[in-house]
Amino acid sequence: MMTKHVTIATRGSALAVGQAEPMVAFLQAQGYEVTWRKFTTAGDQWLLGPLDKQSGGGFFTKELEDAMGAGQADLLIHSLKDVSLERPAGIVAACIPHREDPADWLVLRPDAPLELVIGTSAVRRERVLSQLFPKARFTWIRGNVQTRLQRVRDGVLRDEPMHATLLAAAGLKRLGLDLAGLVVRPLSAAELPSAPGQGALLAEARADRLDLVEALAAFHDPLTARCVTLERRVLAGIGGGCQQPLGALATPQGDGSLLLQVAYAPDKAVLRAEARGCDDEVLLAQVLKGIGLS
Repeated sequence: MMTKHVTIATRGSALAVGQAEPMVAFLQAQGYEVTWRKFTTAGDQWLLGPLDKQSGGGFFTKELEDAMGAGQADLLIHSLKDVSLERPAGIVAACIPHREDPADWLVLRPDAPLELVIGTSAVRRERVLSQLFPKARFTWIRGNVQTRLQRVRDGVLRDEPMHATLLAAAGLKRLGLDLAGLVVRPLSAAELPSAPGQGALLAEARADRLDLVEALAAFHDPLTARCVTLERRVLAGIGGGCQQPLGALATPQGDGSLLLQVAYAPDKAVLRAEARGCDDEVLLAQVLKGIGLS
């Protein structure tokens, strides 16, 4: 088997590297020699408040895309929920693998009071959860998964009490972290639809490396791709931007249909809609109409 070389760029966090490893191992099994490039992005460095306080997008992807544009990377592996709707020229989608659990989990101290203080930097999570937990107070938190869990164990954030945080189930499962001593409350899509694309990965190749697209075809999951594409079309329908206070989750129903559940919180009111069917265009139109858009 002829050896080919591929330089793969990811964020440098344990989660970003860990979730990329199965795809890397797959390419190595296809005869590719792999070089890793790990980046600290603007989103990783921003620790002074929620990301929605910044303008623009690409907080977790721009450095990787710039490296590819400069010829320093052949393949990028992202968390799909972080990827902007508008993609740079010269980059093509290579594959979207099978999706991990897209749900959000509320992780609490066992002694958490009814008047919870919940740490989150996602406007979507805060506005939707404030309806489920009307006695809760929210505070912003930044840092990786391990850091956020430690803040919950400590019960303190910036010298103030903090009893819980919200984390993506996919990240917790991929990292295999020990949650002993904490209480985990999975949130259903009816309660809190996940961010568009949450739990899914996207591999992007340089446009002149179509060999990578061909190699990764067997790693691509068409059903996951269908679901996340529909979710991101809902995001586009409200004006795009990965920091939008939007939850949108498309769930396969086993008969070829999808259940599309949406929660949009442009202000304190939370607008909800859902639709089920086999025609993705009809589903999109129904939920956009349901949240007051058309």
